[in-house]
Amino acid sequence: MYELLNALGEFITAPIFRWLFIFLSVIINIIKYYNEPHRFSYNIAFTGLSFKWHLYLIAIISAVSYFFIIMVLWINIPFTTYLPDNWYVYLFIITLAIITQIAINTEQIKDDGSFNPPPTFMLPHKYRVMITFISVVICIVIMIQAFIYYGITDISKKTMLSKFFLDRFGGWVDGNKIYFMYEWSGMIDIFISIYVLYIQTDFQACKYNLPPSWNF
Repeated sequence: MYELLNALGEFITAPIFRWLFIFLSVIINIIKYYNEPHRFSYNIAFTGLSFKWHLYLIAIISAVSYFFIIMVLWINIPFTTYLPDNWYVYLFIITLAIITQIAINTEQIKDDGSFNPPPTFMLPHKYRVMITFISVVICIVIMIQAFIYYGITDISKKTMLSKFFLDRFGGWVDGNKIYFMYEWSGMIDIFISIYVLYIQTDFQACKYNLPPSWNF
C-alpha cells in the first residue's frame, strides 16, 4: 500500500502535471468569475462592498496568490528555457486586465418586475456549479502536489506543527521564509474557491434582488 501511495505521489508531482494544473486553474477561475451572476447585484457582501466589487476583490486576491505560486514553481522547476525569466509577470498583468475588464463591463441591476433576462453568455446554474466545483478540486490538487513535492525539511521533529506546517515547502527557516509564505498562500485560493462554490450552489435570484428570470 505504501509503495502504491508513493508511486501515486511521484506521478501527480511530475513537473508536467504541476504546470498543467496551475494553468488549468487560472483559466477555470477566469471562466468561473465571468459566470458569477452575483456580481450583477447591488446587494452588499460581508466586506461592505456590493457583490460586483466584492467578487472583483476576491478575484484579485486569488490572482495574486497564483502569481506567487507560479513564481516559486518557475524558480524551482521551469518547464522551458525559451521564456524570459519574468514571463509570469506579464501573465499576471494580462489576468488582472481580463478580470478588471469583466468588472468594468458588469452592469448592476435590480429586480424591478420587468423580468430582465440574464446575460446571454452566462451558463445555466448546474454548469456554473460544476465549473466552481472543478475549481475547488484543482486548487486542492495543486496544494497536495506542492505539499508532497517539497517533503519535510527536518524529519527529526515529531510535533504535528512541524510535520504538517513549519517544515513543509522548504521550512520556516532563514532564507526560505518568503518562499514558505508564497507556497502556503495557495490555501487562500482553496478558501476562496470553497466560498464561491457555496454562494454559487446556494444562488437564488431573490436573495440578490435580481429578476426571477435569473433562476435558470
